[in-house]
Amino acid sequence: MIAKRIILFLSILAIGSLFACDGDLSVNKNIRIDDDETHDGSLTSVNGSIFIGNGATVRGDCNTVNGRITIEDNVRVEDLVTVNGKIDIGRKCLVDGEVTSVNGGVFLSEGSEVTDYIHTVNGKIELAGTTVGRGLETVNGNIELYKNSLVRGNIIIKDTHGHSGNDRRLSIRLEDGSVVEGDIIVEDENIEVTVYLSGGSKVQGNIENAEVVKQ
Repeated sequence: MIAKRIILFLSILAIGSLFACDGDLSVNKNIRIDDDETHDGSLTSVNGSIFIGNGATVRGDCNTVNGRITIEDNVRVEDLVTVNGKIDIGRKCLVDGEVTSVNGGVFLSEGSEVTDYIHTVNGKIELAGTTVGRGLETVNGNIELYKNSLVRGNIIIKDTHGHSGNDRRLSIRLEDGSVVEGDIIVEDENIEVTVYLSGGSKVQGNIENAEVVKQ
């Protein structure tokens, strides 16, 4: 699922560079939306980062190939996608869609919400007082939930469809009363996953193919 989404994104970038598209396309430059600004349309950068200021609204997606996406506080935006870069989301933000990073971590601060999935391939997912409407998926990223974070769906460690020959270990940490309403599922038999539960945190569904440590 993650790979298909990234291929689609790169195809959109290629088409957008050839034809006029609905939104802003920047090559080798950063994109900045100022505080309290409302922007209609998507933001796309190749070799540049995207910055969204406090209280801003973007009525469209934010996409970058080689750059990070930084979202300040009280921002409303749609899908966020980066291939090589971190995604950092401030307090009380609403992401009305998905958050996807291939080679970079995803961090969300208190009071923020993602209505759909958060996906990474090689990046950590860190949620502080955050609500995720559907679930979390990763291949090689550790996951940490604290400050009463809530995941309404599953946490899935995706199968790489091949063994690299190296031992792989990941951790999933739930702290400070955080809750996963769905299951934790490890699809890859070649990875050792440990789920740490502390501070009254809980997984309401099943935990499959992972060790559980209650602290």
